[in-house]
Amino acid sequence: MRPQLYLEGVAPPVADPPELLARLRTWEPGGIGRWVVAGECAVPLSAAECAALSNEIDAFELTPAEFERLIALVGLTLGLDFRRKLTVGKTVYGRDREVDVLFRDARNGNRVAVEAKYQRVAGTADEKLPYAVLNLKTLPLPGVIVYGGGGFHQGALHWLCANTRATDIARLPEWLTVFFAL
Repeated sequence: MRPQLYLEGVAPPVADPPELLARLRTWEPGGIGRWVVAGECAVPLSAAECAALSNEIDAFELTPAEFERLIALVGLTLGLDFRRKLTVGKTVYGRDREVDVLFRDARNGNRVAVEAKYQRVAGTADEKLPYAVLNLKTLPLPGVIVYGGGGFHQGALHWLCANTRATDIARLPEWLTVFFAL
């Protein structure tokens, strides 16, 4: 089979979101206990495909691990290294604090911790947002809450965005680009 050739400056076609989700679900990059280094890891989705899936995320049911992998993949497609499930500091209650994803810019070592909040249907995740905001303040490095799923009440999201660093998954590439000056 011959490889597809595309004109320079013309993006290749993007698969349908269900196919993209299937590819995400089969990707297990590691990152628990070690860094996954951008450029050394095969990625199942391009940046454009991550964006397409992120824009349609409300239509799918994801596990927390799948949502975290999508977040990690967004950063990886931007050239950021990552680790998952890393203990960093303490919670407001003095317990060990585990961040969902930690991004690192290899150019200068800058880092940001990500707290992933996914909720597909209305429920109790809204009530956990104030705790997540308080815990961001205890981190010894900058942090951001990344949310998605469409199940959050609008009032909770307005409060979240007004009170801390937060972004929805569809805007994460732009947020990371600004934060890391990519």
